[in-house]
Amino acid sequence: MPIPDPADLAVWRYGIISILLHRNEEVETLEEALIRIAGVQYRRPDGQFVSYSPETLRKWFYRYRNGGLPALNDTQRKNTGTHHAVPKAISDSLFQLRQEHPRWTFARLIEQLVQDKLWDMQSPARSTLYRFARTCNLQRDPHLTVHDPARPFQYPFFGQMWTADFLHGPKIRVNSQKRKTYLHAIIDDATRYVVHAGFFTSEGTEVMMMELMAAVRTHGKPRRFYTDNGACYASKHLKFVCANLGIHLIHTPPGQPRGRGKVERFFRTVRDQFLEGENAPAHTLDGLNKAFSQWLSTYHRRIHSSLGMTPLQKRLGHQSACIPLPETIDIEPLFRMKRRCKVYLNNTVRLKRRSYEVADALPGQRLDIWFMPWNLDRIWYGPEMKPAKPTDPIQNAYRGR
Repeated sequence: MPIPDPADLAVWRYGIISILLHRNEEVETLEEALIRIAGVQYRRPDGQFVSYSPETLRKWFYRYRNGGLPALNDTQRKNTGTHHAVPKAISDSLFQLRQEHPRWTFARLIEQLVQDKLWDMQSPARSTLYRFARTCNLQRDPHLTVHDPARPFQYPFFGQMWTADFLHGPKIRVNSQKRKTYLHAIIDDATRYVVHAGFFTSEGTEVMMMELMAAVRTHGKPRRFYTDNGACYASKHLKFVCANLGIHLIHTPPGQPRGRGKVERFFRTVRDQFLEGENAPAHTLDGLNKAFSQWLSTYHRRIHSSLGMTPLQKRLGHQSACIPLPETIDIEPLFRMKRRCKVYLNNTVRLKRRSYEVADALPGQRLDIWFMPWNLDRIWYGPEMKPAKPTDPIQNAYRGR
């Protein structure tokens, strides 16, 4: 955003308070005029719409009367660039600590000030110390943190790395209400083959785990699984699942898609060829997923510019690095999430706004509950992993009669 010229800013402010200079004092007092013009929005020279309080307008009015048009300019602080609020003992200690510990973060330097009883964590404020660090170049040496540039890479075999991410989709109607949809896709790095994908009405690691379980059942276990970091609790569970399956989990913070360029390019293709802007191919979730499944089969049979062949040909014509699962192994228990719930007086526990009967539990105790996030028709509780179903009040009304 361009910074307005000081002369233009002064003229603009004069245009607002000129009404005060030429008002009829017998018709309207100064206080009434200030309140009236304070209720109007004004467009600044930079294009932003703003409004000001009566007290601010009063200050402009008196500044102009005392100093004319130049007085309406903003004056620069005399102590700009200086930090008088930082005592000399703290500043000297920070310079010495930075020289002795160039790899320490500035937060670690502040902790050392507290240990040395030089800072009481109140005065000066923490924000003042950080501004002092930026002005005096006391941050950690940027040359010590080496950021290698992102380089193009591609694995040779299917299953060596799967990449997962979300795409914000169109809005659909669910129970006469508009709901936003999210496309979750897992794409193979070597073949660009979409291992599993679908539209959902929520975005989170729970959806990612459901898609990963379906993909593992179909293709086997990949060597690596690359995704962004989700919610804290769900992310820990995803790490637990991948560790038990022998999958190397790689994740990056949200908003930093480093290394996920292939799935982002696939989302661009989905946006251009399937969603076609804001027009949704269907108005229900089932219809949207059905239309996407048909489009995805066409995508797999279309020549990919980077591969020189179709993703399906690349998938079938190269060796798979996925580890197949034995038919006797059920991986569903690994994906169950755990939560500790209280048993109420009616021998029920509540999970995600649903009530479940645990007849042999004691009221008041806390039980470990295992559940599948995408299917709450049954849960398991206690060390014996006993199944429990949702409470049926109508059936309970006829029980014992």
